[in-house]
Amino acid sequence: MKIVDGLGRGYEAGVDDHGRLLGFNIVEDEDKHVNRHVGKVWSIPFTATPLGAGDYFFYFKNTGTENYFITDIRIDAAAADVIGVHKVSGTPVYVTGTDIVPVTRNTGSTLEPVATAKFDTDITGLTDDGEMFFMTCEANKLAHLRTSSNIIVTPGASIALQAATGTAALKCMVSIVGLEE
Repeated sequence: MKIVDGLGRGYEAGVDDHGRLLGFNIVEDEDKHVNRHVGKVWSIPFTATPLGAGDYFFYFKNTGTENYFITDIRIDAAAADVIGVHKVSGTPVYVTGTDIVPVTRNTGSTLEPVATAKFDTDITGLTDDGEMFFMTCEANKLAHLRTSSNIIVTPGASIALQAATGTAALKCMVSIVGLEE
């Protein structure tokens, strides 16, 4: 059996010695594709200063019906710290609980994620259901968490960021993508 092009020119597909089809492809990252075609990619920017060691300072809950994928987290810390990315449950209790308005990465889109995103100095009332990642932050140097698997926040699920040491200002950017599956 031969694979012949569908344009009627008679070109046959090539195969390498491992049985793989040879081809030339243009690859587009999934988040770029979603942003361009659907407009569901957002930045969640905030600056928080945790009060002390072990304090949660960022909370994100998916209150919608589609999955949200966290593709990146960037943190610039005023002092060295280790930031934990935790799966959490429970009802957050805030000191002030500042809402974060996600910023679309597609200037032609007016879509917003159906989610709660807040930062604070010390968010309590949460149960730690496990640490997914940690980020080692050096003073005044951007730390960047990238994960090929993404962090998938399913409907009703929550994540929170926790400072091991606390007391230093943290300038943060959480990147999310919305996808229906």
